Amino acid sequence: MTPVSSSALLLLVADSQFRESLVDSLAAHEYTPLVLGNPGEALQTLKEQEQATVFVDCQTVSNYGAGLYAKIKVACPRCRIVLLCDKAHHEHRDLVKEAMDMGVYACLLAPFAEWEILAMVRHTQAPRPGGRRTRTREKS
Repeated sequence: MTPVSSSALLLLVADSQFRESLVDSLAAHEYTPLVLGNPGEALQTLKEQEQATVFVDCQTVSNYGAGLYAKIKVACPRCRIVLLCDKAHHEHRDLVKEAMDMGVYACLLAPFAEWEILAMVRHTQAPRPGGRRTRTREKS
């Protein structure tokens, strides 16, 4: 299957307040994220991507389990996962630690400043080299 795009921006965010805030901030800066309703839909979409940035919230991870990270990475090995958590919830600290242990790209704690989200998107959406670069020597 041919990748649909070189770098997708996906939101798998169960918390409607986080989701709406993200969509509004991103739209204001001309980003159009794909909002997904459940992990199955996300995994199917990710299989069609060369690389992607996936914002996932702690509520989604609590509902579906930390195995979600591995499933995302299998569906799209070059994807970067950004975990969004509400620092008011103490149980989220354990989810953040677990996420970092499992190789999640970054964790952001609410309240999110718009610049944090935009910086993360710009950085994660930058093209990544697909392989090793080789240097050639000129013959003298």
